[in-house]
Amino acid sequence: KDLDICLNCNECKRFCPSNIDSYKIFTKIKSENSYKYSFLSFSTIYKLFLQAFRTDRFLYRIFPFKSIFINTIVDTLYDIKAKRKVNNGQKKSNVVYFEGCINKYLNPSDKNASINILENLGYNVLKINSSCCGLPYLSDGNIKAFNKNAEKIKKQIPNNIEYIVCSCDSCYETLKQAGLSDKLIRLDEILKINNFEISANDNVLYHKPINREDECMVSSVIKIINEKGSCALTENFFLFKHYNIAEKLVLNNFYKKEKTSEKLIITTCNIAALGLKLGSFMTGSKAKVYTLAEYINLSKKSY
Repeated sequence: KDLDICLNCNECKRFCPSNIDSYKIFTKIKSENSYKYSFLSFSTIYKLFLQAFRTDRFLYRIFPFKSIFINTIVDTLYDIKAKRKVNNGQKKSNVVYFEGCINKYLNPSDKNASINILENLGYNVLKINSSCCGLPYLSDGNIKAFNKNAEKIKKQIPNNIEYIVCSCDSCYETLKQAGLSDKLIRLDEILKINNFEISANDNVLYHKPINREDECMVSSVIKIINEKGSCALTENFFLFKHYNIAEKLVLNNFYKKEKTSEKLIITTCNIAALGLKLGSFMTGSKAKVYTLAEYINLSKKSY
């Protein structure tokens, strides 16, 4: 179980003079020795957890249940920031948008915002059943289930597409490991290709996910939170597996009121966004958390 403390941040690989990939070693150890894929595996529990949240979110949106959740963590998590808009303009090429489990069960707002942006850039967004990138299976060390999930995704990808777009860095990195890197692209990269500009804002901080090695296109106009311990503590599902450790770490993180209070934090990872919301709530920070797509969708009156 101690191997679950690994966040897949690659810091040990960058520190190692031999460039040893510890995460791959840990995954192999889990796969070959440590983990038995029982009904109580993390990936199974995680799916049940998401279904419970989906039901909870449904109740949150219905009066009078919503009044019960005012000023609670539920209110923080389920605040829908972006709604789906219909764009019937000319489409120049086909893309697949990879939804991911966080968007499907917890935060459909990011999916709505991402599709809005892609359609306004002129893309025809095709739908596939993309509820899981396979990260929970990797976290378990269940390579067999991971490969099966990867094949399921590959079979759904049409041949006549230009890109497979991810608005979540965790999904992007996982799909790369699943062998889908040929047409895979991040949302911020497709914005850069289309010369899409984001206005500078001194009140906005960009949280760089720990599994991201290159820079996001927002980094040139928005201040980056790039300090030691800047993990959102949900990467690799750390907070769900080690809540007591995460609770202690979050107090030494960047959520301190003098740094984030009244600020707006954006991130390019949906799992990180969830952790940022939880961390902000736990520390009493008044910072608002958005994904990149949500921030663009709300800040741009026109595309």
